[in-house]
Order: sequence, then C-alpha cells, then structure tokens
Amino acid sequence: MLPVISDPESLTSVSATASAASADETGRAFDLLADRRRRAVLEYLDDRDEPVSLIDLADHVTLEEQGLARGAIADCGDALLGTRRRVRISLRHHHVPKLAAADVVESDLEANTVSARDSGADLLARLEATAEERGGCKHHVQ
Repeated sequence: MLPVISDPESLTSVSATASAASADETGRAFDLLADRRRRAVLEYLDDRDEPVSLIDLADHVTLEEQGLARGAIADCGDALLGTRRRVRISLRHHHVPKLAAADVVESDLEANTVSARDSGADLLARLEATAEERGGCKHHVQ
C-alpha cells in the first residue's frame, strides 16, 4: 500500500512507531523510579506477599530516609512522628496514586493498604539491570 501524502502517520514506519512506544515506556519507567520514595515503596513491597498498611509503608520509608534500622521509630519516640506523618501523607496522596496509575501497585485507599503487582517487580528488575550496567549506582537518582 502506498502512503497517502495527506496522512502524515502513514509515512511513519512501523519500526519508528515501535521505537517511539519503547521510548515512551522507558520515559515512564524513569519518571516512576526518579523519586527515592517511590523506589523505596517498590523495594519494600517486592519482599511482601500480602498487602502492606500505609502506616507500615510510611514507617519503612521514614526509617530508610533517616538511615535507621527497623524498630527505630519506637526508639526515637516523638522525634520521627511528624516526619512519618508527612511521609504517610505524601505516599497516600502523591506517590502511591502515581504508582497505581502506572499499574505497578494496587492500592486500596479505604483499607489503607498497598500491594505490588508483577509489573512493579519488572520495573525493579529493570532498575537493577540498569544499575549493574552502570556499575551499581542504582540509589543515586534523587
């Protein structure tokens, strides 16, 4: 079939269209992984078989950002409570909805739980493969 001059899309080759779709997918993946909180959410959920409460998820992200071990929230008392609350709010209203819209997590806002989807594990595998190619710098993206 000959391309119709008045239809610019008919001039686009199939490989160019596939390449553009791949570039769009890569761009979306980088956008999702660009934020350290979203990476922390995906990494934490990747180790869990059951849905995780938003409070547990916020605790994990807060501790990871502070460089503290699990259980340190109780040890720190009120010092991290405000931070944990801010993290929980940002997860609930920004990061988890963005991950859910990309279909990498499943979120039940009524039950306040989040769980990983297979595409979330695929996204993490892609991040790890990229980090290995670049010499292991996977967590340096801010």
